[in-house]
Amino acid sequence: MPADSIMEFEKLINELKGKKFKPVYLLHGDESYFIDEIINYIEEHALTEMEKAFNLSVLYARDVEINAVIESARRFPMMANHQVIIVKEAQAYKKLDDFEAYFEKPVPTTILVIALKGKKVDGRSKLFKAAQKYVCFEAKKLYEDSELPRWIKQFLKAKGKEISEANCMLIADHLGSDLSKVANELNKLLLNSEGVSEIDESLITEFIGVSKEFNVFELMSALAHRNNRRVFYINHHICGNKDFSIIPLLTQFNNFFMKAVIMKQQNIRDVKGMMALGVRFPQAKEYEKLLSNFSLNELENTMALIAEYDLKSKGFNQIGAGDAELMKELLFKILYRPSLEHLY
Repeated sequence: MPADSIMEFEKLINELKGKKFKPVYLLHGDESYFIDEIINYIEEHALTEMEKAFNLSVLYARDVEINAVIESARRFPMMANHQVIIVKEAQAYKKLDDFEAYFEKPVPTTILVIALKGKKVDGRSKLFKAAQKYVCFEAKKLYEDSELPRWIKQFLKAKGKEISEANCMLIADHLGSDLSKVANELNKLLLNSEGVSEIDESLITEFIGVSKEFNVFELMSALAHRNNRRVFYINHHICGNKDFSIIPLLTQFNNFFMKAVIMKQQNIRDVKGMMALGVRFPQAKEYEKLLSNFSLNELENTMALIAEYDLKSKGFNQIGAGDAELMKELLFKILYRPSLEHLY
């Protein structure tokens, strides 16, 4: 997700808080949390409670044709300045372009929200270009190492709480990039930290269940040092979590080793060069160890293994193995496969 996309979301929410409503909102993309937050704010705050009775319509695409939505949008509000029409799950429409004519000339007293989840509107389409005159927001997943911790910090700051960058990373590494899940856990922290100004490690350990000793960041550090015993010790505790999923770890591993491959290929060994690739300063030492302990061939083989186990986690080329077993296999191959190959 581009670095300014979180800012774009915040800017949009702030406009809504300032009652600056637009006649058209086209919301699309893979991150449902952003879409839900925008919809919920418009639904709750664009109209007063009395106005909602006659002027708020929340529809689902599977239940209403586009022509019927447009017909409703062309009506005038009753005893209010605006009416609000929200169409959810709009990815179910086969011909979304049928909204184009309305988008070109919308009714100014209607706030029409069209929301698609898990689908991106073609940026070359006339519909997309027409929506851009108003609000056309693409909700993208937070994938980069720095994005999710930054979002966590902003989320808690908006609620009046401080948190260190290290603890933001701790939460992000443990929970992965599903923002709805992360937001639920952060709200749990907020409920249990009344009267406390800063979210510290003890609160995170108690209410989210993550330990600073047993997380993906520490696991990658142990791998970088080729501390095999500690790798499997940490992995044992991580996999013991009842909500364990291999997917967030594979994402972190992919980012970690991919940057190391680039460093090896470009002979980058200094901290300044590493930070230019998006490496945070505290991680630079880990990369120094990783580059020292893994050859380019081993790093490239590790990238291939991560891709292989990503497919296996989705059911390809494996029968019956759970996420914990797959994780153990992956780590074993990363650490031992090069030495085992010498036996053949």
